[in-house]
Amino acid sequence: MFGWRKRIGGISPTVMEVVPYDFYRMAPDGFGLVGITCNIEFWDNENFDQALGTIEDSARYLGSRAVDYVIHFGAPLVAARGPGFDAELIATITEQSGVPATTSIWSAANGLRWFEARKVAIASPYPEEVNRNVAAFLEADGFEVVGRHTRDVVFKRLQDVHSEEIYKFGCEVVASSPGADALYIPCPQWPAADAVEAIEQDCGLPVVASDAADFWAAFSGLGLHPKIKGFGRLLSGLDPD
Repeated sequence: MFGWRKRIGGISPTVMEVVPYDFYRMAPDGFGLVGITCNIEFWDNENFDQALGTIEDSARYLGSRAVDYVIHFGAPLVAARGPGFDAELIATITEQSGVPATTSIWSAANGLRWFEARKVAIASPYPEEVNRNVAAFLEADGFEVVGRHTRDVVFKRLQDVHSEEIYKFGCEVVASSPGADALYIPCPQWPAADAVEAIEQDCGLPVVASDAADFWAAFSGLGLHPKIKGFGRLLSGLDPD
């Protein structure tokens, strides 16, 4: 039966495309993804505000579908509102859905802390303004951003970037960010999952990528320790053995 073990709710600012593809490759049997989308069109604050205006209704609806946890995907919407908004949004989603929740930037920050990383390099697909907002958000949370680079990918072409290109970009960012403790690759619509383990192996740094971090936050938040291999050290670290 679908989601017989746990049902993970997802609120996405755009289509549910790469996220479910990654989820069903990473999650153990018995986990189901129950998603809802806000259908934003561009990287801009007007679209971000429109999507955030639907959060309470989306969270209530997911709660009515008996989910066990809710992930709000995508860092730009949260980062645009400034430091502290992640905690505010999580509180709202939890109140409306009745279950624990996370946001992508909250998941990433906790993943970086799990690695005990303080100096972070960022490799993103965002426009420069969005990339700057994400870096500022992390810095306000106590991290030092020692490298911040972007490919500035067209919003509706994110899913078309090949993982090999993301791997090369990630390695370039690591090489140009001396002193970094970890690499952060944001954006759930960017297919970074297949690049993570190769970057870690070839560059020697832990990588926190958006989908892996969000699923890690959900599984660990529910007290689960599945064995997940092939997608980097963060997810594999869930298994104590």
